[in-house]
This record gives sequence, structure tokens and C-alpha cells, in this order.
Amino acid sequence: MTELWSNERTDLVTMGSRYLRRLARHLGPDGGVVERQLPFVGVFMVALLTLLIPGVNVVSQSDIVIAALLTTGQLLAARYLPWARWPEGRQDILPMVQLLAVAFLRIGTGGPGSAYTTLVFFPVITLASQRDRRGIVLAALGVAGVVLSPVLLTSNVELTVDTGVRTLFVTLVAVVVAATVHEITARLRARSNALLSLQMDQAVLLDRARADAASLARVADQRRAARDALVSVIDSATEQAIIATDATGLVEVFNAGAERLLGYGQGEVVGRLRLTDFHDRDELEARRTLLFADDSPIDHPQTLVDALVAPAVAGRPEVRDWTYVTRDGTRLTVRLAVTRRFEADGTTTGYVVVASDVTSEREAARLQDEFVSLVSHELRTPLTSVLGYLELLTDGTDPLTDEQREYLTVIERNARRQLRLVGDLLLSAQVDAGRFSIAPQAIDLADVVHAAVDAAKPVADAAGVTLAVTARATPLNGDPVRLGQAVDNLVSNAIKFTPSGGTVWVGVTSRGEQGAEGADVIVSDTGIGIPPDELSHLTTRFFRASTATRRAIPGVGLGLSITKAVVDAHGGSLSITSTVGEGTAFTITLPATPPG
Repeated sequence: MTELWSNERTDLVTMGSRYLRRLARHLGPDGGVVERQLPFVGVFMVALLTLLIPGVNVVSQSDIVIAALLTTGQLLAARYLPWARWPEGRQDILPMVQLLAVAFLRIGTGGPGSAYTTLVFFPVITLASQRDRRGIVLAALGVAGVVLSPVLLTSNVELTVDTGVRTLFVTLVAVVVAATVHEITARLRARSNALLSLQMDQAVLLDRARADAASLARVADQRRAARDALVSVIDSATEQAIIATDATGLVEVFNAGAERLLGYGQGEVVGRLRLTDFHDRDELEARRTLLFADDSPIDHPQTLVDALVAPAVAGRPEVRDWTYVTRDGTRLTVRLAVTRRFEADGTTTGYVVVASDVTSEREAARLQDEFVSLVSHELRTPLTSVLGYLELLTDGTDPLTDEQREYLTVIERNARRQLRLVGDLLLSAQVDAGRFSIAPQAIDLADVVHAAVDAAKPVADAAGVTLAVTARATPLNGDPVRLGQAVDNLVSNAIKFTPSGGTVWVGVTSRGEQGAEGADVIVSDTGIGIPPDELSHLTTRFFRASTATRRAIPGVGLGLSITKAVVDAHGGSLSITSTVGEGTAFTITLPATPPG
């Protein structure tokens, strides 16, 4: 029952507050000021009605009229004066007028014995609810004045001890009430400000959420458009087989190129076959054995998928040759690229495979290898024989005339030049055929550089070129023969393109502590230089710089292409800087260990 009464009382208070707010809004732009005066005015009107009850002590009707006029005047002032334009402290005048009205009402209804003194707490509460503490002081002074009003405004009441004690006590109560109201109001105001701040933050977050929702919608539209475009591209690709699978290798996308290559229809494959069903089984078994040894069940089809996509899962997408078996049993050599699809958290969602038929290309490469072998036998063998017989003639017992010995020297020089050219051609053919390989081992790069410089020293002395070297011990893994060939090419080129009196400098610098991050080989010269627009073509086979051709400097343009192949095989890089008329610098950057 108590709870029901409490709820009904709360509803009544809420309803009354709602009606008061509505009334204040109808009272104009300063309706809030009027609203604060309404409780006092309402109770004051009730007090005036009680004066009509017989037996109520009315001492001075004129004082009651003054009190009524003061109350009416302060209400009209609250309604019509432009309080919003003035400082907030100006509104303290209204509750002070209310206190004055209570004082006159008290005098007109019996003075010290008036029952209407408690009306002072309405203006006290109004004053105490202001932002600063001046309202408490004004409330205390105003209450003291109301209690002492019979003494101050009339001549028939004298100040006694009882009046003084009553004044002090009522004033003290008013101060306590005012302080309490002020503190509660300050807390409520702070909470209101906090709530307002939260509402503003909420509005900002709501705006951001709406903006994010709009952005997400745009991104979704863009992704949808990108997906449609990608599907269109995949469907239009007829020269490459594009196959997409889920995480288990089950085919989800099978484009027209895959249909043409393998002979299957899309409906026969999607959701039915795995990626590995197109591969030569023996190749997959060999890959699985290499990667997983005996750690996986042999008959489980998922292990074959895992073996095929293992490099892509490890983060190094692999491009290599595999054998596909078509629907009619034809075996094709395909160049296969496998890429992993994954979510933002790293979870694998599937794989994308792009396959190109390279059967004819690999057959051409095989024929090229046969041709290279034929050239090796038919050119190198006769040249080696010629050089051998030249050596026998030169070292023979029969004395040779100077003229004969000069003829033989010319023959030997050209034969060796021809042998070097054949070697370069063979090596270049190996690079093109993809059969170029290195045999890395632990070496000291400084030894390789010193050997190249020592071999080139006689040529440099004959050309009048100063050859300098700066190379400390730099251990790393590499192929000493191939690296020596690369450095030989750079040093011989530098000497060839440097006029007499110039300088060629060769240096080795290690990266990291004791070459832990690799090393750099630098070959710089003070030669004729290379035009900037030709630098990117220097490592192309048979390309020669215009500065070399104008000066008729001999060469066929294979040295730098071979050097580039050697550096690439070691996982390094070759950079070139040059200024025409000032010189050129080649920098070989090598890792500590070539890639596996």
C-alpha cells in the first residue's frame, strides 16, 4: 500500500512539473524566470484565501494589500522584463521582493505571532539555487529582516530577548536550508551538465556511426562492383586457367580457360572435384614425401592439397611447372601460380590457382638445350684443339722465327677470344633456358676480388690505367667461380672504358657485424661514362652504350648480362650510376647466404 501511494505521489509530482513547464513556455522567452516564481505566488494566493476564514487574525489590511501588490509586481516583472539580456545575478531581486512581501504579510497578520512566516522558505530556496554562494548570504539577511520586520516597520513592537533568539534561530535554520539546497542544486546542475555532455558525445558518436554506415555501404557497393568486375575478368580469360577453391581444395570457381585447358565443363567440377584431381599423382606424391615425410596419412586426399599449397601457406607464393592430366588423358606441362586467400585475422578461406599451358615452350627449351650441347661440342672442341696445337708449336723443339712466333701469337689471341665468346654465348643460353645454377660455399669475398684484380693488372698496366683495390676479409656463402666471373667482367669493362691515365677502384664493404647482412662489391672508374637514358639497357644481351660504339671500343655486349645473371642467382642486385665524361660505378649487393 505504501509503495502504491509513493508511486501515485511521484506521478502527481511529475504531472505537476510537466504542467508548470508547459505554462512557463507559454509565458514567453523568459518563462524559466516566471516558473521559479510560481510556487511562491501560488502558496501566497492560498494564504490570502485563508484570511477570509473567520477567526484568522488580521491586524492591518493595508500591509496585506502591500504584500499582495509586491507579489503581483514581482510576478509581472518576471514576465515582462528582459532578464535574458542581463546578468543572472539581477534575478535575485525577485526573491528579495518576495521576502519583503512576506514581511508585510507577517505584519498585517499579527507580527511575531503570524502563521505565515514559513513562506520565507520559498524565496530562500530560490536564492540558494543560484550558481554562487551569494544567494545563501542574501537568504540569511532576508530571513533575518522578515523576522525583525515588526520591529523595523512598526512602532508598537519592541526588540526583546525572545525576538532576538527567534530571529537568530530562524535565520540559522534558513542558512542551513539554503546551504543544503545550494549543495543539492550544484550537484544536480553538475549531473545535468554531465548528462548534456554525454548527450552531445552521443550525438557526435551517432553522427560518426551514420557516417561510418554510409562509408561501409559505399565500400560494400565498391566491393560488390569489384567482385562483379573480377568475375567478368575471370570469365573472359580464355588463355589462362583460373581455379578458385575453398580451404580444403574443393573447386568453387572454374573459368572458361580452365574448361578449354582441361576439357571439363564447369558443372562437372565446381563442388565435385578437388584441385589435386587435375595433377599428375606421382608429382604430388613426391612433393608430399619431400615436405611431410612420414608425418601425414598417405591415403588422405587433404595431404595432397596441403603439399601443393604449402609454399603459399608459408607466405611465399610459388610459381613452378606441374603436369596436368586432361579429361582425355593428355598430359600437359603448365606454369602454376598458387595464392592463398585469407581473412583479416589470418584464417585461410581458400586458394586461387592460375595455370598457363607451357608445353610447347618447354619443348622449345628442350630443343634449345640440345642446340646448346651441339654448339658446345662443335665449337668449343675445335677451338680447344687449335689452342693445344698452338701450344705445341710454340713450345716445340724446332726454333721459330720472330715473324712465325708473331703469327702464332695472333692466332692464339684470336682463338682465345673466340673461346671466351663461345663460353659467354653458352652461358647466356643457359640463363635463357633457365638452367643456370650456382654452387654456393663458404668463401672470402675479398679473395675473389683480389684474384680478379691480379688477373686484370697486366691489362691495366698496358692501358696506362691505375688499378686500386680495398678489400678486407668478408666471409659469406657464394659460388666463387661465378662471382669471380662477374667481378672479372666489371673490372675488364672499367679498364676498357677508362682512358690512359685514369683510375679504376675496386672495393668490398660488409653489411652488418662481420658481414652478417651480406656485402657490397663496388667497381668505379674515371672513364667515358654512360648516358642516363641507356643505363637501364646495359644488362640486356648484345646492348652496347653509344659512348662505346662511337669510340669503336671492341665488345659484343654479353658481359653485363652475364654479371646480372650471376648476381640474381645469388639473390643480390646490381646497381649502376654514371656521368658522361666523369666515370661509372657498378655496385653488386650480395646477401650473406643465397636463397635456397
